[in-house]
Amino acid sequence: MGFTTSADIIGPGLCRSFWTYNHGVWVKHLNPCHSHLIFDKFSPTSIKSKTNRQLLFSDPLVKPFNDPILYDLFFDKQLTYNQLSQYSIPTIPLQSLSPQHVSDSCASLSQLKKLHSQTSDFSTDIIMKDRFGAGGRHVHKFKANQSLEMYQLAKRHPRVSFIIQPFTKFDKGFSYQDIPASTDIRLIYLKGKIIQSYIRSAKANEFRCNEHQGGLLTYLSLSQIPDHLVKKSNQIAKELNCANSLFTLDFIISNRGNSYLLEGNTGPGLDWNMSIEKNEIEAKKLIRLVANELNSRHQKTRPSA
Repeated sequence: MGFTTSADIIGPGLCRSFWTYNHGVWVKHLNPCHSHLIFDKFSPTSIKSKTNRQLLFSDPLVKPFNDPILYDLFFDKQLTYNQLSQYSIPTIPLQSLSPQHVSDSCASLSQLKKLHSQTSDFSTDIIMKDRFGAGGRHVHKFKANQSLEMYQLAKRHPRVSFIIQPFTKFDKGFSYQDIPASTDIRLIYLKGKIIQSYIRSAKANEFRCNEHQGGLLTYLSLSQIPDHLVKKSNQIAKELNCANSLFTLDFIISNRGNSYLLEGNTGPGLDWNMSIEKNEIEAKKLIRLVANELNSRHQKTRPSA
């Protein structure tokens, strides 16, 4: 197995150079490499990165580790909502062509929120986020009367497609060690089963839980996760029917105790906070599971002697 970067892609399943890890040392090989099975960590937002990914998988014999349909579903947060709306926070695309379009989008969201069976879970504030984003970047909160400010922000980021959602009150929905904080819960699936679980707790006076935004990641055993959330997560996983993929489902629990799917992800982070030993141990465990599964699939596809 080898490691390479998107900048090295030169053809379908083909890269100009690669790295291997041998006896505790990374070694770079300056010759081309090819594989029919690829575990990719693409989250392409630029035209170049999208083109590179398309080139990498342009040969039908080159297969991604994860189901392409699942990748497309989770890459697009609006598409995720459209397919899994019964588990999710009301979501609509932001039409930002003009201040009036933004105002109309907010009005449409308000109507969608009123139709929700648990409308009391949501405040009047509005979350505006990147439809294709990750890491908590381009996620903003506005008051209901700030449609002009929303329009101005969208105009400053013309390459970002935004969606809007009602802000869910969740700073007291789940607490770890009796410390209330805005917290999301991530369940990681491989081969149809939950293999890891952790929470990310936002820093004080912050609702974004991502580590990139100052959130603290803490691994928990599955027994420490509320049963009703695990049951809902497994129901979603069953509907997705992608047992051969590695994916995560992220949830929050409202202050009234209701759980909501935030998003799914087929490219969960494979790094860790070096200052927390358990995080390093668990992250390496996940990497080994992925590597073992890659090796197993590779062995199955090798031609017999």
